[in-house]
Amino acid sequence: MSLSLLAALSLVPACGDSGVGDGNEESATGDETATSNGDGDTMEAGTNDQGDGDGDPGDGDGDPGDGDGDTGDGDGDTGDGDGDTGDGDGDTGDGDGDTGDGDGDGDGDMACQEFAGEVAPIPPSVMFLLDRSGSMMEQGFDVDDPGKTRWQALYEAVEAVVSNGSDATIAFGAKTFSTQGQGACGVSNTPDVPIAIDNSNVLLSTIPGPMEVVNGGTPTNLAIEKTMSIMEFFDAGDSDKFIFLITDGRIQCVGEDPNNPTEEEEAQALADAVAVLDDGFTNLDVTTYVVGIAPSMFGPIETQLEEMAIAGGAPKDGIESFYRADDADQLSEALAAVVEDSYGKSCLLDLEEEPFFPDYTKVVVGDVSYDLVDDCDSEDGFIYSMEYSQLELCGAACDDLAIEQNAEVQFYCNPG
Repeated sequence: MSLSLLAALSLVPACGDSGVGDGNEESATGDETATSNGDGDTMEAGTNDQGDGDGDPGDGDGDPGDGDGDTGDGDGDTGDGDGDTGDGDGDTGDGDGDTGDGDGDGDGDMACQEFAGEVAPIPPSVMFLLDRSGSMMEQGFDVDDPGKTRWQALYEAVEAVVSNGSDATIAFGAKTFSTQGQGACGVSNTPDVPIAIDNSNVLLSTIPGPMEVVNGGTPTNLAIEKTMSIMEFFDAGDSDKFIFLITDGRIQCVGEDPNNPTEEEEAQALADAVAVLDDGFTNLDVTTYVVGIAPSMFGPIETQLEEMAIAGGAPKDGIESFYRADDADQLSEALAAVVEDSYGKSCLLDLEEEPFFPDYTKVVVGDVSYDLVDDCDSEDGFIYSMEYSQLELCGAACDDLAIEQNAEVQFYCNPG
């Protein structure tokens, strides 16, 4: 509803009113004066009457009083002669039939709706960091299709996520590691697919297809370092930045024998990776999710995934901090959960126009209306993150947005 302008009405004296008269008039007619008191009686000069002939004391009838038994003006009432106490209209108040200020518009603190419109969250920026090492060619990962390779299952899981329309609300990109070649340990400085909205077709046609042969080593720490650098310098505007690391193997490509590092060399590589992830989350606002494909419950791989997931800033709820995918279905579910969770963390809403009355704004997510709050860390509602041109949803409001993926912003005004 557009902001309304209210015209004020001024009160003027009614027709026929003199404004200040009280009903007493004097007129001179020669040597005789008639005085009217407003009740229809006159007193004539030079007579024996002392009064007005209406029963007032001194009226010449020999009796004290006015002859009507009442003290007053001869109409039997105390007041102004109209039989009512007040202004002569029979009402108590201002004569408009209302108790209050006479406009009946509820202009205390009742808000009036000024504007309402749907808004979508600012699209998060997501970089898939995909392990394409030789171990991804192993079969038996999909219990329903034992001949399917791990890479094929990973490709199909990525396809399911980006092709269901989510690329309209999430900006996706992709980077694979390592470079192609048996035992290769190289990692390029640029993404395979730059981050962009509506990017699913480009992404799926650029990364290796589901039936392609992938090989190479597993330089996870180097891949994380290069990808974090890409994300640091990627201009995402106000968009939140995420890395989705998906791998099936322990860190390699370090030490004197890159494909068979010692425990000390492997531990140092993990420490380097954790330091990069922690710095990215703490100082660069880049959050990293970790998905482990069929990780062994014994050995260093599970420990590596656990530590990287915690350092990345998005540990999974539960016993394990990383997202475990022991088969193709779990991989699809894990990737879908990661996407939904990242979307839920992106709770910024850009406003096309600033509200005239910021304190009266409401945000409706689903069936719940949320108000402005003071503390986004402890309250459910929203705050203004950029003056009055952007909102950040807090608590339950942010959680609801992850499910609904849109909200309605309502601007209100206080006409009081």
